[in-house]
Order: sequence, then structure tokens, then C-alpha cells
Amino acid sequence: MTIETKDIRKVFSTGQVETIALGGVSITVKDGEFVAIMGPSGCGKSSLLNILGLLDSPTSGSYLLNGYEVARLRESERTDFRKGKIGFVFQSYNLLDDMTIEENVRLPMIYQRMAATEKTERVKEILNKVGLGHRMNNFPNQLSGGQQQRVAIARAVVCRPGLLLADEPTGNLDSKNGMAVMELLRELNNEGTTIVMVTHSLHDASFANRTINLYDGQIVDTLTDRL
Repeated sequence: MTIETKDIRKVFSTGQVETIALGGVSITVKDGEFVAIMGPSGCGKSSLLNILGLLDSPTSGSYLLNGYEVARLRESERTDFRKGKIGFVFQSYNLLDDMTIEENVRLPMIYQRMAATEKTERVKEILNKVGLGHRMNNFPNQLSGGQQQRVAIARAVVCRPGLLLADEPTGNLDSKNGMAVMELLRELNNEGTTIVMVTHSLHDASFANRTINLYDGQIVDTLTDRL
């Protein structure tokens, strides 16, 4: 999927106080590209990711997702638009403790028009891909942090979204598990998934084709492709 934003602004108002989270951000992400977004805490990284993922709307500006203007969609329209098209991976795994690993991964497929047997095969396929096919019947609390993050990635891509958004995906992991997660993201990108990742880690950013640096809600520089 392709991304093109132009002069995106996001302003939060509390009483008479306005906080500018994004002050006119213009970026382009090509189909199949892996882009890292870096910057200090409070610079607007998460606000930008929420807008790119249609979890929030910009105060002003244009956002073309696959050539379609989505900046002014209503919340219900944003929800419909991102189904099956956008996957999310967060620092916290957000798995449901009372559901098995298979059930957690199957959740995004509720609205997919396919037979139950086909859904089961797809879940098995993606869990095998992340190396956890043998843990389908386990519960999240029976897995390590690294394994839970791999389950979260499996859940994010089970519907084969064109765009994967990751917010500090290795933030809660040790270096070994963090490396495994980043290698998995790179593999998914090599298979054609567009990835935009927010990170504080220079190591994680090195897996991306390009790094965009934000400071005080504005782009300060972009490191070009490292292919």
C-alpha cells in the first residue's frame, strides 16, 4: 500500500491550551517499503502512526492511502476502510488472556468472508510462519514475552494486510527476542508488506529502508534507502 501525507497537522485542545502534536508533516511511503520513524518522546511519532492507521483524524492536511483521500473520513468509515487492509503491532501485546493463541490470531478474521476451515488453515499457516504452530492451544500467559509478540504479529498479518504499522514492537523484549521479531518484520516486508515502524532503537531502525526523524511535530531529516 502507498502512503502520501501533505501538511498534516494535529492539534489537541484542553480548555484554552492548544498542544501541537504534528505541525505540518508531509511524507511519502512507497508500496512495499519499510520505513522507520524516530524521535524523542513527545515528538509526535505515535500521533502520526495513529493517523496513518486511521485510528485518528488529522486536524488539517491531506492523507492519501493507496490514492484514496482518507483524512476526512468519519470514525465508522475509518473502521470499515482499515478492515483487512491495515495490521497493528504495539509494544504491549494486547492478547486476550482467556483465549487460546489460535483464538487470538483468529479474531481479525471475524468479518472475513471465508469458510471456517479456510480460516483455521490460515491461522495454522501464519502461526507456523512465526514458529508457534505447536503452541496453538496454549494461552498467552503460558508464553514468553517474545513468543507473545510473535503471536501479536501473526494476528496483525493473518488477514494479509497491505500495510503493517508497528509501535515500538521490541520495546518490552530482550535483545534475542527483539532480534527475532525484527527479522520476522523484515521477512514480511520482503514478501511485499508495506511497514511503518515507530522506534527509539537505532538497531531496529537499521532494518528499515529509510528513517524519518521527527522533532517537535516536524520532520527534521530523512536517512535515505539502505538497500
